[in-house]
Amino acid sequence: MACAVGIAVIDAIEKNGLLARATQVGGYFMDRLRSLAARHETIVDVRGKGLMIAAELDSAELAKLTVAEMLKRRILINCTSDTVLRFLPPYILERAHVDTAIAALDEIFTVHTAARLGESAGGHHHG
Repeated sequence: MACAVGIAVIDAIEKNGLLARATQVGGYFMDRLRSLAARHETIVDVRGKGLMIAAELDSAELAKLTVAEMLKRRILINCTSDTVLRFLPPYILERAHVDTAIAALDEIFTVHTAARLGESAGGHHHG
């Protein structure tokens, strides 16, 4: 029974070209994360295969905060081994969803970096 279900799922994935699309959209996601990493030094690594994608940050505190902030924006990600953000989106993910997630991450990191810079300059900025 379980095998029959599995085969039906695989057939559906093949028939709808979902795997090819997942690979394309996954590649697009990785590219966008890499360009985000170029702008935010808090991102130390981006890796993945297909739609199993991870971004490693330089701060466990920021990783935790990012998961919470993304959730507020109704984007579900999780955090593994303290500093690694894990993205495991569904196969039906589209480029527009990727753009939304990247924009949210950009905003979170920008705000947090500004806060961190403010603290090191001696001012206590809470926002």
